[in-house]
Amino acid sequence: MSRNIKILFVLVVATAFAYWLVSRQPWNTFKGKLKDFAIKDTSEITRIFFADKRNNTVLLQRNENQEWMVNNKFIADADKVNLLLATIHDVEVRNPILETENNTVIGILATNAIKTEFYRGNKLIKTIYVGSATPDQTGTYMLIDGSSEPYVTHVSGFVGYLSSRFCAEEKKWKSREIFNVKPELIKSVSVQYPEDMSHSFIIENGTTPVLKSNDKILNSDPKYLLYYLNSFQHLYFEGYSDATNVEIDSVQKITPFCVIVLTKNDGSKIKLQVNRKGVDRKTKEHYDTDSHPMEYDSDRYLAFLNDEKDILVLQQYSFGKIFKTLDDILISK
Repeated sequence: MSRNIKILFVLVVATAFAYWLVSRQPWNTFKGKLKDFAIKDTSEITRIFFADKRNNTVLLQRNENQEWMVNNKFIADADKVNLLLATIHDVEVRNPILETENNTVIGILATNAIKTEFYRGNKLIKTIYVGSATPDQTGTYMLIDGSSEPYVTHVSGFVGYLSSRFCAEEKKWKSREIFNVKPELIKSVSVQYPEDMSHSFIIENGTTPVLKSNDKILNSDPKYLLYYLNSFQHLYFEGYSDATNVEIDSVQKITPFCVIVLTKNDGSKIKLQVNRKGVDRKTKEHYDTDSHPMEYDSDRYLAFLNDEKDILVLQQYSFGKIFKTLDDILISK
């Protein structure tokens, strides 16, 4: 055997052995960082961008006060953002996709995946495509940008899928907070009842709160006024109405039950327009104590916040304490 042939033989054997060795290693199934979905230092994340196949986009971004904002317009729901950050910190591969299922899963991701980008400042940290749940509802299909291999992911200790934590719908990220203002930050509160303006009043807050009606100062109990102003904290709406655009326009044209405008010391305002909600199949009580059919739901209201289009659902249980009339306040004196 010539020297060149011997060298060629050795190279072929070495190559074959190297291939056999690599093929037996666990990393042959996973391709390096392309399976590393987690971001362990979530404190470095300052922006998160979502986009779906219906052209919906959402940008979550920390502001200068370290609050998360939605599309630079609304305060984000802190609980939902924290859940997302916890998810991206803990997410891991549960198992690879079978070769026979690879094309199917790629098709699923191409059809309904949520593209999610994580940034530190302007630097992109990671892009992940989040798909639907696995058939057993305990895993989630995900793909890292640049990889041709999707995986089934999960969070250890959690039984369920993660898709719902990644969303490109703006209103699902918005905080449900309406009022959360301490009395010392309130300049005034105007409460109007358009159906009967005699019930309306204004409280001007200063060294001592003052009650006014028709521009006249009324004799009232400052302690009760302060108690009332203290009620404008931790008030959240229940959810969104599923009304159509036509129904929304119709509700906006109805004379509201109550209009509340809270003005802060910095001049900013929160306006809440509250409308009565008609009795429907979701209403608990359909008859009053005299067995007469009720026209309006006694437990819930429909409302508009500031100039936003969405109809909010409020609970009487939470908001009843601020729906006071002038007589209520005078009687409390």
